[in-house]
Amino acid sequence: MKKSLKLKWKLSLSYVLVALLLVGGVSLFSNFLLQHQFEQYIIQKQNEKNREIVNQVSQQYDPSTGSFPASSLESIGVAALERGMIIRVSDGSGRVLWDAMVHNNGLCHRMLQSMADDMKKRYPDFQGAYEEKNYPVLSGSRTAGSVSVGYYGPFYLSDNDTAFIGTLNRGLAGVGLISLFAAALVGLLMARRISRPIEQAIGMTERIALGDYPEKAPARSGTLELDRLAEAVEELSRKLERQDLLRRRMTADVAHELRTPLTVLRGNIEALLDGVWQADEQHLSGLHDEILRLTRLVADLDKLARLEDESTPLEKSPVDLAALASGTVLSFEPKALEKGVSIRVSGTAPPIEADGDKLRQVLINLLSNSLKSTGRGGGIRILLSREGRFAKIEVEDTGTGISPEDLPYVFERFYRADPSRSSQSGGAGIGLSVVRAIVEKHGGTVTAQSELGRGSRFTVLLPYGPDAALPDEMEEHPPE
Repeated sequence: MKKSLKLKWKLSLSYVLVALLLVGGVSLFSNFLLQHQFEQYIIQKQNEKNREIVNQVSQQYDPSTGSFPASSLESIGVAALERGMIIRVSDGSGRVLWDAMVHNNGLCHRMLQSMADDMKKRYPDFQGAYEEKNYPVLSGSRTAGSVSVGYYGPFYLSDNDTAFIGTLNRGLAGVGLISLFAAALVGLLMARRISRPIEQAIGMTERIALGDYPEKAPARSGTLELDRLAEAVEELSRKLERQDLLRRRMTADVAHELRTPLTVLRGNIEALLDGVWQADEQHLSGLHDEILRLTRLVADLDKLARLEDESTPLEKSPVDLAALASGTVLSFEPKALEKGVSIRVSGTAPPIEADGDKLRQVLINLLSNSLKSTGRGGGIRILLSREGRFAKIEVEDTGTGISPEDLPYVFERFYRADPSRSSQSGGAGIGLSVVRAIVEKHGGTVTAQSELGRGSRFTVLLPYGPDAALPDEMEEHPPE
């Protein structure tokens, strides 16, 4: 529980910190951008006021006399001074007609100093000073004079401007706090949503490590990666449970396979030692059969181990599957005739690069199983074909079939569907495990389909080269 809370709060804190950085960064950037834009707006407004004054002065020019009325210039200059601007008007020859500094020098200096003090108070690092811009006064195409407009620059913020910026900053701060609170709330919800399946996955893996295989998967979160994690843990639990069951069953099966011949050997030898039986050919032959049975079991296990060893190489060469299948069928003809079962080979398949001896073992094991399960009058077919880039071998029979409960486990070692496990009904249950090991070592797959009372079909897919040519259609080859 402590680990779960720790994970949840770590995720929540991470989301909050990320949200804080994002909100803080966005707020600072927004504040900087708004401040900069507002400053550019003030500068633009100052330029517009300058041009407005120049236009007012231009309108006062009288072309007939070539002069400016002094009273009008004074009215314009005083009005500009009240707006924080100091103007100086000159005629075409450069003679000063009106100058605010001359009109009221003390007021001009006090006004500029007051502006500087206000800006320093609001922005201690602000670098401002008195600036002047000169504009020509035109009369048609002729320059009638000039207007010099002085002001505190590069810009000056009035009390209203400062109040407006303050309102904006408070609004941004409020939005930032609301966003931070919303981000923290969303972070908590997302942390809960993410941490819950992770916690359940951790709990499942801990139970799996203790040998308990829960069936219930972690809760789905709607996040693709977390859902895939939950599915992977669920699949891992199922596979480990299945492997554990198979391992226990294999241990019991190995013990059973060894116990039976060893018990027979012990009983027979004790009977010989006690003088109950004579050491004649009949009794010694029975002992020899049990020893051979043990030898075959050990040989099968050794063969399976070597096949499953990745370091064991395959002796590959071009293999004609049709010829291989026909040759294998010939070796089964005596048993098939004795039992009254027909075996046929049909179809075609491209030649492949493979270990011919091991593929022959695949066919031997499949045919052996089919022959054991098929009664008199039944039939076995080997169908050869091509499926995409794979050569396809199908072994079909009309035997007793395999139950749905046993079908998923037929390729597991020591598995036999016959509960009696008698030596007459089958071998040690390793044959199909050998088939799967050989096929997978060649990069192929083997699958089984079956229905009780109707027979079984085993399908082997083996890869072949892209340049393989399909041989001519071969005829069916029934046993003589």
